[in-house]
Amino acid sequence: MKRREFFRRSGTAGSLLAGTQLVQIVRPDAAKAAPADAGGGKPLVSICGSNDPQLRNPAPLGEHLTTGQVRDVVWLALDRDTSPGNLRQIVKKDSWVILKPNIVTCNAPSMNDFPAEGVLHYGLITDLRVMKAIAEYLVEKVGPKRISIAEGGVWPTVGEKGRQGQVYTVDGWNCTYEEFGGLSYRGIAAELNGKQKTTNVDIIDLEEDQGVYVKITDPHDTGIVSYQDVTPGNKDGTSKDKWSKRQGFSVSKSVIDCDVLISVPVMKTHSSAGVTLCLKNLMGCLHSPSYGIKRSKAPVHQGSQLGLIRGIADLSCVLAPDYAVVESFWGTETQHLGQNGVNLNHNVVVAGRDVVSVEAVTHLVMGFNPLDSDLLRMMNRKKMGEWNPDSITISGPPVKSLSRNFIRAANTYFARGVRKWLIAGPLPKPLEKAAELKPVQGDSLTGASWTLLDGDEIIDAGVNVSTPFLLQKCLMYGIPGSDKASEGSIYYLALRILTPRKDLCGQLLVGLEGGELKAFYNGRPVNFDRDPVPYNPTPIPFIKLLEGENMLVLELKKGKGDGNLKLAANVCDLDGDRLPDITYVPKGEG
Repeated sequence: MKRREFFRRSGTAGSLLAGTQLVQIVRPDAAKAAPADAGGGKPLVSICGSNDPQLRNPAPLGEHLTTGQVRDVVWLALDRDTSPGNLRQIVKKDSWVILKPNIVTCNAPSMNDFPAEGVLHYGLITDLRVMKAIAEYLVEKVGPKRISIAEGGVWPTVGEKGRQGQVYTVDGWNCTYEEFGGLSYRGIAAELNGKQKTTNVDIIDLEEDQGVYVKITDPHDTGIVSYQDVTPGNKDGTSKDKWSKRQGFSVSKSVIDCDVLISVPVMKTHSSAGVTLCLKNLMGCLHSPSYGIKRSKAPVHQGSQLGLIRGIADLSCVLAPDYAVVESFWGTETQHLGQNGVNLNHNVVVAGRDVVSVEAVTHLVMGFNPLDSDLLRMMNRKKMGEWNPDSITISGPPVKSLSRNFIRAANTYFARGVRKWLIAGPLPKPLEKAAELKPVQGDSLTGASWTLLDGDEIIDAGVNVSTPFLLQKCLMYGIPGSDKASEGSIYYLALRILTPRKDLCGQLLVGLEGGELKAFYNGRPVNFDRDPVPYNPTPIPFIKLLEGENMLVLELKKGKGDGNLKLAANVCDLDGDRLPDITYVPKGEG
């Protein structure tokens, strides 16, 4: 039985995508089955590094490994998944499995970003040794009828003529990679097919596949159909003259028809989305010919960079991958616009059935806090997986023992920050003892009352048009009603910060537009000497968190103009990542 049971089909979607022959599909309730857990309702994520003592030939995390060492790390990570959703259980002998690597560039003469600035950028793409190891694992442990390595690559097709009249003889499927054991994808398929007859291993170029149009549904009855807004007149929308909610995607038919879809990305920072992991890797499943374009993922790029993240969430809900294996034998940090970035070697593999949980744990491996991710929050809100580390079971060593502080992509700050506050205002003037405020929801304050401010709701209600474009700007959310408040009006935001630790210090990161800021922490003023106040982890005030309860109060003063007061805030480390081991009141932050 196919992984997608289609309960409604029509012959074509020509009215939607003129001139393109497609099958139109409404995604059914297949995703209603919760990801497999390890007991107690917690999803299980397995992890392994090259320094693991259970390996035959352990090595430091930053060391270059042999193909055999990579295979051992991958296999141990997969073996450690003992949940009912491990690959040995969800893959059957009659299964068609698709392995989806991340291949945004390739080591071929047609590409000019893999060998860029005198550097070969192996960290941009999934290590072929990992792909081979997963295929070998499935062949040996299960023996499915078919394994396909599938990607919608951006390279020219072999035999295609270039602008200078040259004919391309190498593409991403048949070029070789020295640092990946001299492997090529065609070579992997040929080698595995030559060793056994049980499983057919092949290659699928998803750009050359048939396209199918899949409508977005809400399989878990959350009330959220889609997140992304698309441009006026967009074929995926409903309006010719204004932005409208996305209705679906044209994707390659094979990723719908297969029995098991496995996302196999590499750990990378990203200049638009912050990171690119299990979920963003699915953009390669988009069928660009159905949109009248060639080898482009532009249809997912709608509006701002937050719009891109919303599109990734929608596409991930449509495709609902069955498993994920993330690797960083070669990875990328400090990625600039486009490709390139800085190679790194960090020999860690993260794997599991709950793809959202796998991505959350990978955030921790990279030194980021998953609760800072809007993408993971959106996926969790759609009940597509767990994003809170406290609700995930780890099979393997502690994540902290395998973590590395990946440097963010240039000029990209993507931490959503703290978005649940108690708010009171507008008030005509500041309070004399604002530092002493310790409000409770519903209490009155000089004619106003303390109510809940939910920044997530404000962010989600906005339309992700092209302005503001930068994600850092999109993370700011308006104070309701402040656009109509008079100049000099005062708003108070309050937050209780709880921690069991005695040794926790951090930075108080506050970004503000359209007014002035004062902050009070545990009854004392906090000095913000920056104007304007950007939401960016440049040098900012340090705070010491006391064991138990800490009180943070922000005083916002409306400036001139008709715009909203806009705010974003976080309690974070030096890099701007949300501190661990803290909880907030009001509740709701994860």
